[in-house]
Amino acid sequence: MELLKELVGFMSPNQRIDLKAVALTEVLSLTGTPEGKSTLLGFDEMLAAIFGLTFDSNATISKDAVLTLINLTAEEDGAKKVFETSKTLHPPFEIIKEAVKHITDVNSELADPWTMVLSNLTRVELLAGQILTELEKDEKTLLNLVKAFSKVDYNNKKAKLHYLAPIFCNLTQTSRGREIVCNSKYDLLRRIIPFASYEDSIVRRGGTLGILKNICFDPVYHHVILNDNDDILYCLLYPLAGPEEFTDEENEKFPMELQYLGEDKTREEDPDLRKMILESLLQLCATKKYRELLRAKGTYEILREYHKWETKVNKDNEALLACENVVDILIRKEEEIGLDNLKDVEVPENMGKQFIEDDEAYLKD
Repeated sequence: MELLKELVGFMSPNQRIDLKAVALTEVLSLTGTPEGKSTLLGFDEMLAAIFGLTFDSNATISKDAVLTLINLTAEEDGAKKVFETSKTLHPPFEIIKEAVKHITDVNSELADPWTMVLSNLTRVELLAGQILTELEKDEKTLLNLVKAFSKVDYNNKKAKLHYLAPIFCNLTQTSRGREIVCNSKYDLLRRIIPFASYEDSIVRRGGTLGILKNICFDPVYHHVILNDNDDILYCLLYPLAGPEEFTDEENEKFPMELQYLGEDKTREEDPDLRKMILESLLQLCATKKYRELLRAKGTYEILREYHKWETKVNKDNEALLACENVVDILIRKEEEIGLDNLKDVEVPENMGKQFIEDDEAYLKD
């Protein structure tokens, strides 16, 4: 603690640049260990000093300060502590406002680091709602973040902004977040879905698919996902589709962009993302209306070939199980299912435990 107090003394905004730089380098190195982070998080004066140096005129110092915040907010407890401390200072350190300022500044060299800070903070469900409330205080803020995400009027050549996708994904943990994403006011959903197959960044791709998954888990928005344009269904099925040939009759079922894919078509390489998509499709099977729509759009046929590929090539048991859960519903006739909404089924506790045990046994085998 004595060392930290000494370091804080060198981190005053008015200190010499070389002293600030050395002190901050030492602090940044401390964030590399759990013990170091815990110590820093327990010292509010240190957090205040770090906040202050994010404004430093020296680019290296301000960047190191933000990098320190990234590390300190990497775990839930640290994110909560940083967020709460920022509000208790006099004056408060407006961490969300500062992050947004850099993210939407086309000339900011700190846009990416601040995006990662905001991603870490919004990942905590308890904070996501509070942060969303702050973002909504100015109606232009969310719109500007959407534009930055899709590089409309915000093409920052110094930043990639891939972590905006996880931010929006984290915000859709909340019912208000899902409402905003599906609201035509911001047109967010239309802007984000092209990135579901974005090859240059698994972070942007995964965040986009995470947004769709969170929406799929809310039956209120199934009509938005399975709309007449088939654009979102295409985004879910395309990563699972391969180069296999289908009959003309089968191709006619598919959304237009999925018909007659070329021999060079590859599938999503990350098993966690494949599983995420399959879990989304399972949620869309909740009601008879959308089960029938999925069948009519050739979802079973896509999954049939995907299952063969997963069995032979990747052999990821979790993805295979997720696929089989969807297929088991789609191959059954509605007369066999006998229910409109599968979410209305009450599974006895003993059967629920048995299902879990069966799944665990499948994954082990």
